[in-house]
Amino acid sequence: MVEIDALERLLIAAGSRGEPLTYGTVLHRFGRRVTPITVAALCRDLGEVCRRVEARGGPDLACLVVRRSDGLPGGGYFAALREAGAYRGPDEGPAARRFLAARQRAAFRWCRRQAAPSSDLPPEVDFLRDR
Repeated sequence: MVEIDALERLLIAAGSRGEPLTYGTVLHRFGRRVTPITVAALCRDLGEVCRRVEARGGPDLACLVVRRSDGLPGGGYFAALREAGAYRGPDEGPAARRFLAARQRAAFRWCRRQAAPSSDLPPEVDFLRDR
């Protein structure tokens, strides 16, 4: 649905600033509306980014995309981690928030090491410049 390289750059730029993004923000940056179909497609693309980054020794970057309503990823995120044996807790609540916070801290650290100087931000992440 979205260009995988551009999505990876967007996540790294946001992570380098220590800022998660909402599903809506990510979709908007790629000219898409939030619908069940576009969110599902975005989640598939986030999985592809994660596979690529993790193959290079990087962390989970899907943890950087959250719902606006509560700041947590969707249930599919936690379900995928449970299936992989990486998480056994609930999709919501204090345990999910603690788990997510730890994953995000790791992603933020890694992204800061990867990110280009802000003057070199590609167009799809330029909106982060003025935050």
